[in-house]
Parts: sequence; structure tokens; C-alpha cells
Amino acid sequence: MKSLMLLTLLILTVGVISINEAFAEPLENVRTFVSNYDGNSATVKISWNGDNSSRDYAVGCVSCTPNIVESTTGNSVTIYNVTPFPNGSFALLYVISYDSENNIITAKQLVVNLKQ
Repeated sequence: MKSLMLLTLLILTVGVISINEAFAEPLENVRTFVSNYDGNSATVKISWNGDNSSRDYAVGCVSCTPNIVESTTGNSVTIYNVTPFPNGSFALLYVISYDSENNIITAKQLVVNLKQ
């Protein structure tokens, strides 16, 4: 009986692991690519790992004047006119993932050197 229970537990565990496609937490791998930096502003492409539990994402720039916010259902977004904090080249960006009920799942802050 004990062996049968352990075998059943093993089969259920393997079944759950093989059926469930997404074990990576949303926004686990966030990448940035900076282009067109002219000393004042840049274009920044942000991409991240996909996740079945996320319905949509908000991507924004805190250091930008005015602040920028973009929404997407995809796994990447390009933000134009990203400006750094005064007297520097670092910008503060963020990505927030939302579930189907519009609750926040995960949020990541990104400090990006626009001189990359």
C-alpha cells in the first residue's frame, strides 16, 4: 500500500511538471538594448521572458520628463525619448506584469546606463 501511494505521488508529480508549461516567474529575464543616445535621450528596447500567467504588461520610465508608460500584451516594447536623471546617463525604467484580473504579479526596476 505504501509503495502504491509513493508510485501514485511520483506519477502525479511528473504529470504536473510535464503538463505545466511555465515554471519561470514572470520577468525573470529582463534585457535592455540602448540605441540612438545623443547625450539627451535614447531609444531603449526592453524584452523579457514570456509567462502564461501574465495577461499584459506596463513598461515605463521614471526618470523621463514627462514620465512615459506603455502597455503591451507581448514580450517586448521599445520606448523612445528615454531621458536620464539630471547630470548623468542613468535612466530608471520599470516593467510590471498583470494577471487576467488586473492584479500585479511581478514588478522589476531597471537602472539603465544610456551610454551603453
